[in-house]
Amino acid sequence: MRSTPAEPEPDPELTRALAGAMPGGRLAGPLRAYRSVDSTQTVARRWGERGAPEGAVVLAAHQSAGRGRRGRTWTAPPGAGLLVSIVLRPPLPVPRWPEVGIAAGCAVAEAVEATTGLPVQLKWPNDVLAGARKLAGILAEGCAGADGLVILGIGVNVSQAARDWPPELAGRAVSLAMLGRPVGLADLLGAVLAALERWYGTLLRGGFAPVRDAWRTRAVLGQVVATARGPGTAVELAADGGLVIRYPDGATAVVTTGTPLEPAGSPVA
Repeated sequence: MRSTPAEPEPDPELTRALAGAMPGGRLAGPLRAYRSVDSTQTVARRWGERGAPEGAVVLAAHQSAGRGRRGRTWTAPPGAGLLVSIVLRPPLPVPRWPEVGIAAGCAVAEAVEATTGLPVQLKWPNDVLAGARKLAGILAEGCAGADGLVILGIGVNVSQAARDWPPELAGRAVSLAMLGRPVGLADLLGAVLAALERWYGTLLRGGFAPVRDAWRTRAVLGQVVATARGPGTAVELAADGGLVIRYPDGATAVVTTGTPLEPAGSPVA
């Protein structure tokens, strides 16, 4: 019989060093920081399924099997990125859970701008861009059930050098260090979590409309993308968090976070 892999142990020193970044409110922790895990999403989900409170945070200096949207990998050399997952239990109907990821995008963009002065943009559904290159990504994974659970993963490229990217990301990804905007991990973590606490609270108290308005102020729209129906232009964020696509014949459709969507000319997964 195959044995279950041992649960990794948090690093006490790293956990103590970063505990002060917790903003309180809905994100009061606890925080568990690790030197290396397979994926912060996996560790946080196991913790959440065992009863971790809303606002519990998992952070890792390195992850060996980090993942992004639709199974893509998230690559970062040890200590080079902010790799964090947050346990959330949103009191929202399951169809509204994708709104949490949109709110997180607003939070990450706000935090990056506040700590570095770097203007960034948001690309639907989960990318934070500096220029045309990816600086950060967000992954919200839901687990429906009696105790609704959303594991919100955030990855920010902090100190990678150009040589650190695998070939498929060269020229497409960028770090704060490459842009001449270095920032300490604890400072960035504190800013991200504080902004997330505000935007998550805004979503729960005020609904999606104020989050949508904030997202649209930084939105990358007007790109031609490939969908199952064919190429269309991304024109708007819908009232339910989907992306409005306009096709050459003038018809429009709303795609959701589960819809394959790639820049036109690339294969649709």
